[in-house]
Amino acid sequence: MLIRLASLVLAFFVFALPAVADVAPRPALHVPLANKVVFLGMATAGDRVVAVGERGVIVHSDDRGATWVQADVPVRATLTAVTFVDATNGFAVGHDAVMLKTSDGGTSWSVLNFEPDSHVVLLNVRFQDSQRGYAVGSNGQLWWTSDGGSAWERTTLAVEDWYQNHIFDIAWRADGATLAVAEKGVLYRSQDGAGGFAQIASPYEGSWFGALTLRDGAFLIYGMKGHVFKSTDNGDTWMQIPTNTEQFLLDADILPDGRALIVGAGGTLVTVDVTSATATLTARPDGVGINAVLVVGNDAYLADLGGGIKKIALADLLPH
Repeated sequence: MLIRLASLVLAFFVFALPAVADVAPRPALHVPLANKVVFLGMATAGDRVVAVGERGVIVHSDDRGATWVQADVPVRATLTAVTFVDATNGFAVGHDAVMLKTSDGGTSWSVLNFEPDSHVVLLNVRFQDSQRGYAVGSNGQLWWTSDGGSAWERTTLAVEDWYQNHIFDIAWRADGATLAVAEKGVLYRSQDGAGGFAQIASPYEGSWFGALTLRDGAFLIYGMKGHVFKSTDNGDTWMQIPTNTEQFLLDADILPDGRALIVGAGGTLVTVDVTSATATLTARPDGVGINAVLVVGNDAYLADLGGGIKKIALADLLPH
């Protein structure tokens, strides 16, 4: 978690990519055990699974996790998140304000942005469709694009001067309402997702590490000390879902039956029935923390805090 959790003045500007950095990035080293590094984000590119992690390592698997191939990556900065808009086109982000793009399903990557002196860490990247996407990060950074990533508009959301307002995730509804979650319990909302993010009341003062849009359009947010809340009215009001854990909850995905699977420190697994707003708590027997989860069919890919990725059948992972 320390890799993901790392004050800027208020800023707002538009820039065209690629950006020119004063210091050229160095390519990630190809290492014999690339699939054993610490990974922080995973996504699917068609039938391919792609994972990004420390020292710029990106790996992909075309055989459901049986074997992994390291990609050619032009940076050594730690990568925190990855997303694909289709089977070939995707984006990855990370430390040094790095943003990468691939057009071949993650086999090779090019640099869109690299700012080693900025101290900006991009913590997540999400796309609504092939054109509209967001990147969020440290010190209130929120970037968004409406042209498939060719140009990005950056804004720094309002921050208090006594803490760094890292934004960890962003989610949206079909009607355009968009929610960004940050540390210290801060929530931001835009009614149309195209700007005008304003802080809204939060049900908890501790940090939020993730947000999901459920199949019924409700928002689900999760974070420190096992806190999970659901909102069915775009964040105007929130209902707590008891989890019976105080472990940090770090990532989540939607299960085939519509439930949410949330993972975190201590090997914690929280399965949320979003209809009844109840949760079932389990944990991995080895107690190893989970940085990220990706559900593909009837399997879950877990990125271990100690390194590597494990694929486990949902039937074996979840309570019956």
